[in-house]
Amino acid sequence: MKRKWIALLLSAAMTISMAACGNASGSGESASGGGKENSEADGGQAGDGGEAEGGGESAEGAGSGEAAAGEDPSQWPAVSIMYPVPNELPAEASVEKALNDYLVSINAGVQADIVQMNFGDLSTQLTLALTDNTNPIDLFCWRFYSTVDGCVKNEQCISLEPYLEEYADMWATFPERVLMTQQIDGVQYAVPSVDSYGTYEVYMLRKDVAEDLGIADRDGEEITLEEMTQIMKDAKAIHPEYAYMINTNDDPVQGLDSLGNGDWLGVLLNRGVGTNEIVNYYETEEFRDYCYLMKEWNEAGLLCDDPLNNSMTIEQYNNGVAAGCYVGGYSADYIKALVSYSDESVQYKLTDLVGTSASVLGGWMISSICKNPDAAMKMLYLMTMDENVARFIILGVEGETYTVDEKGIARYPEGIDSKTSTWNLTFPWYWPNQCLSLPLETEFTGYYTDMLDAPNHAQFSNAMGFVFDSASVYDQMAACTTVVAEYRPALLYGLVDVDEYLEKFNQELKDAGIDDIIAEEQRQFDEFLAGLED
Repeated sequence: MKRKWIALLLSAAMTISMAACGNASGSGESASGGGKENSEADGGQAGDGGEAEGGGESAEGAGSGEAAAGEDPSQWPAVSIMYPVPNELPAEASVEKALNDYLVSINAGVQADIVQMNFGDLSTQLTLALTDNTNPIDLFCWRFYSTVDGCVKNEQCISLEPYLEEYADMWATFPERVLMTQQIDGVQYAVPSVDSYGTYEVYMLRKDVAEDLGIADRDGEEITLEEMTQIMKDAKAIHPEYAYMINTNDDPVQGLDSLGNGDWLGVLLNRGVGTNEIVNYYETEEFRDYCYLMKEWNEAGLLCDDPLNNSMTIEQYNNGVAAGCYVGGYSADYIKALVSYSDESVQYKLTDLVGTSASVLGGWMISSICKNPDAAMKMLYLMTMDENVARFIILGVEGETYTVDEKGIARYPEGIDSKTSTWNLTFPWYWPNQCLSLPLETEFTGYYTDMLDAPNHAQFSNAMGFVFDSASVYDQMAACTTVVAEYRPALLYGLVDVDEYLEKFNQELKDAGIDDIIAEEQRQFDEFLAGLED
């Protein structure tokens, strides 16, 4: 099965690479897609990387599955597309017009209606939009909102099975195991967001601090957690004004495949590579040792102040509170490009490149209240496969919201930056196919093309593609989630006596039913593995 999985990844990457050999022009012509949640760098250029077929030519007639195109484009169905924003963006009208003009030019049979939703209130706004039959949202992404399982259980999305044959070329661009991450009981409910499907973690340290320590020349070197601890302590001694770690809740560094559950209610150790045993991480020696390490970090003053009441994100690094933090990506060059907006840094490698069940960080769905699912699927296909459609949504209008330099790099117009831009160019990873975009404000021209090769150098968890159905242990999951929220943060920030607190934590987890959860996970996982062998 592993050999088959690697072959699928190689096949997809080769297909994409051939499609990505076009002219890196702006949105007016077809162009190449190449020149990434779990990263903490969402304030920067992108999230984790990805791969999918570039669709280097405009999708005139939309390839397979053309929606009925009337003679009058004004009569075509308008597909509403959610667009998360930090604040209202004034370029919406011009971007929407340019996109729709392009859709008319290829006789797409559908038009786009971009609906802005504020990140700060995304959950409420999207929940309301998914229940408003009078003004429904048609296409949405579950990232930052829910999970595939959650959206299916809440009947917020429809099955995409009727479109598997009609849009076969789109589905064929994704490895089989990646598609499985968007399935429940073998039914396809979402199109995965194009991604590198794997990450490795680094410790990022301000370059000026590293230079003062005399270790800036070790940039890119692999270190252990013990070595990282000493680096942080040495840095604290000469620059006590900084913290040196932000979020200690990091799956890759702790060697976990969380099976997509951020509460770690049953995990695979070694990030799922070469192991099929789901364990209660909280009662392992590995977790106990990690808690003691966090206690040591806290007592040495390495962590941010008042971590339980402050936002523990990369913003603490950007605003100068912390001089070090974890960052993840598919390569060292990618991570440097990812954080190029911040002060210069050096990075020390902590983990290998591994894809887990949680590595597919998003997926696009058609809402259950969509009035024209065929039109919505057509639009989703174009967003995933048509370079021009993808760039309008990701970058906006060339000459207005971005320019393209001689290297094929997208730049903000003169006098504009991410804070003053009228379109949000900084989250291409959220959309169906970021690889159809252009690298933004970086000198790394391989930003996207190198993503295509990343899976060929990665290891993959045995649970890649496994989606746990928690219905039979719903009550236990809810109870354990409450227990985790009460105990884990204090342990991971070294704020309490480890042995005493951990004993209470594990006992309450037992009482809440964590053993039932893990037993059910193991049963379903064993069935999943058996199915792969059939």
